[in-house]
Amino acid sequence: MIQSLLRSLELLELLKETTHKYSIAELSESTGLPPSTIHRILQTFCEKKYVIRDEQAHTYQLGPALISLGRSAANNVRIQEAALPILKNLSYNTREDSYLVIQVGDKGLVLDKMDGPNHLKVVEEFGYEMDLHCGAIRKVLLAYQSEEYITYYLDTRLDRPEAFPQISRNALAAELKTIREHGIAVSHGEYVHDAVGIGAPIFGITGRIAASVGIIAPYSRIADDQHLEHMKEQVKHSAAELSYYMGHTFKKKD
Repeated sequence: MIQSLLRSLELLELLKETTHKYSIAELSESTGLPPSTIHRILQTFCEKKYVIRDEQAHTYQLGPALISLGRSAANNVRIQEAALPILKNLSYNTREDSYLVIQVGDKGLVLDKMDGPNHLKVVEEFGYEMDLHCGAIRKVLLAYQSEEYITYYLDTRLDRPEAFPQISRNALAAELKTIREHGIAVSHGEYVHDAVGIGAPIFGITGRIAASVGIIAPYSRIADDQHLEHMKEQVKHSAAELSYYMGHTFKKKD
């Protein structure tokens, strides 16, 4: 499996080097792979539009599906550059660990993290993935997806034995609606015992959600409801800052 993946990536790397359209024979000569292997890999890439085939010349070149991947990767790099000082400030103001999370497939992945003065030893580190409905910082990502995607998620991702946390379709749908109404998500002890998670959405220039930012704080460090509201406002402010950096313009409410 790994060897096959490496071969596939080698072909993509070769195809990106030039505007030249490659035949299977040329790709075979350049990579040393058998033509049958190259043909099989290219068929899969063509199905997903990562590669396109010139039916008349029987040659191949990179396809349009890679454009969106490249844009997403560029956006993630851009977000990380902007996020560092904002995460530092969020951790300083709340005294808690702060996180930047992006969607990868049906999961939320920690793209960056900043430890607060009262560092909480949580398994949330760079590259860590969990279901999109797990915790406030990921759940806010799910709440702002398209109706079609949310329906798909509710219909297919909750009944899996490994789904975490376990929650009914109706309960999650209602929670996602509340998140959109308030512009922030709050979770209580969903996967960090005796802790509150707070997450807010980061929007890109097109108005679509690009990432989320948030904190995790143990109940023992939340003095009262006023303190909790203060932390929620800090998270929302940080999300707004990052959205502005990403080119998003918030519309004024009437």
